[in-house]
Amino acid sequence: MAAITEMVVSELIGPDSLSDPIALYRDVFALRPEDPAPSPRLLTALAHNGGITLGAHREGKLVGFSYGFPGLNLDGGGHIASVYHYMELLVVRADQQSSGIGRALMQFLRGLSLARGVRTIQWAFDPLRAANAYFYLDVLGARGCGFAPNLYGVEESGRDRGHRTDRIIAHWELAKPAHDWPQPPSGLMLGRPELDPLADAGDILLAVPAEYEIHCPTAAALGQRISDTLGDLLTAGFQTVSCRKASDGTSVYRLVAAAREHPR
Repeated sequence: MAAITEMVVSELIGPDSLSDPIALYRDVFALRPEDPAPSPRLLTALAHNGGITLGAHREGKLVGFSYGFPGLNLDGGGHIASVYHYMELLVVRADQQSSGIGRALMQFLRGLSLARGVRTIQWAFDPLRAANAYFYLDVLGARGCGFAPNLYGVEESGRDRGHRTDRIIAHWELAKPAHDWPQPPSGLMLGRPELDPLADAGDILLAVPAEYEIHCPTAAALGQRISDTLGDLLTAGFQTVSCRKASDGTSVYRLVAAAREHPR
């Protein structure tokens, strides 16, 4: 874990402040010079039209940033029913991860969204990155409410080159606190959904690798089975609410019926 020093989170608006975020993005995602990335011009346009770009600095150096834009929920007639903030990206410098930067950025984004009258933040995340799922679900209190198979198509650049982009769609209701969901049992088979024997509400548990090696050939089939299973369960009306580590070191998703609000 990186040493914790004073951190400053702020909006990044002018073009002069938006080159460092792009460089950080390229570094964290291991992009080649020819690989595509967001541009300062795009982030500037977003900032002047309802979007939000945030930067986290330590000792004057950028260590994390996030950007996103307004999203619309439409009713059956195609009219705007509600507005949310869609967070397209949250990235933290590799040597500064697990030191509170992601939480600081998300809490700043929460406060800014509420000040604008926006009560929900949504984003898409990789179901095979269990540490990220834990942060989003257990720390922040978001829920996985939908599934987008191969959302961006097969990845053509960066660290995940050649792999599908299956994504869980997270909804963070900003006025609701995070819940402390039960610790999962150990001994679950990876990739096989099971009813939680200690819950009386029909919770489903799905064990996944705590650290998924995306480029390991033997892991590809397991990873796809996990993604397919989560997709089926989310499509059937379940929601992911937790992804905690069991005592045997595996990570375990907890899925509940959409109407269930808190642990029992």
